[in-house]
Amino acid sequence: MGLTLHFELRLPGDASREDVLSRLTRLREVAAVQHFDEVSPIVEARDPDSESSEALASARGCIQYVANFIAGPMANHEQPRYIGDVDSAIGFRIDPGDGAETAHVGLLHRRTEMGDHEEWYWWCSCKTQYASLVSDEHFVRVHTGLVAVLDAAVELGFAVDVGDEGEYWESRSEEGLLASLAKMNRLMAKFGGVLSDALGEEHKLEAPIFSHRRFERLEMGE
Repeated sequence: MGLTLHFELRLPGDASREDVLSRLTRLREVAAVQHFDEVSPIVEARDPDSESSEALASARGCIQYVANFIAGPMANHEQPRYIGDVDSAIGFRIDPGDGAETAHVGLLHRRTEMGDHEEWYWWCSCKTQYASLVSDEHFVRVHTGLVAVLDAAVELGFAVDVGDEGEYWESRSEEGLLASLAKMNRLMAKFGGVLSDALGEEHKLEAPIFSHRRFERLEMGE
């Protein structure tokens, strides 16, 4: 629970693997010039290189994990249902900055159970709210940097669907983004405070919002 950036990426099912790799490579180049802590190299789920570095192995593991999720029964909410090919997954990992969740950007090939439609597809949700534990400026840099990557995806021909709980994707207003952040921080502080009081000292509640430098003021709605 917390302010999150959700996105989906698509390319046509008949796009070649070479085309997919080329577009993702160019998208990674955009990510690499943002003010992120780290952007991994492109990795392929079907290439378990035993000689790869720990960083590459970690990135590949992340891509495989997301691919397994996308390929599975998450499609219950979709009509028609899709079946994904985990081994086809290609992507890279973004560590946006302190306090933010890791983002994974990639594509895997999937088709409907009936076999009448196929596409390259990806899904990711990245919680950015707790980058504000560092500073509001850090949060803005992280959140807008991820949006810049999605802007580049549009320019590269990806079909991009975004759900931005900070509303920055729609508004491009940093002031509005910070207003959404303040609202969510107050909500989480109040909720965390009430729940902590209810549990009492015997059951210590741990949550990122308790580390916010203004927690007590946020809890009071300021």
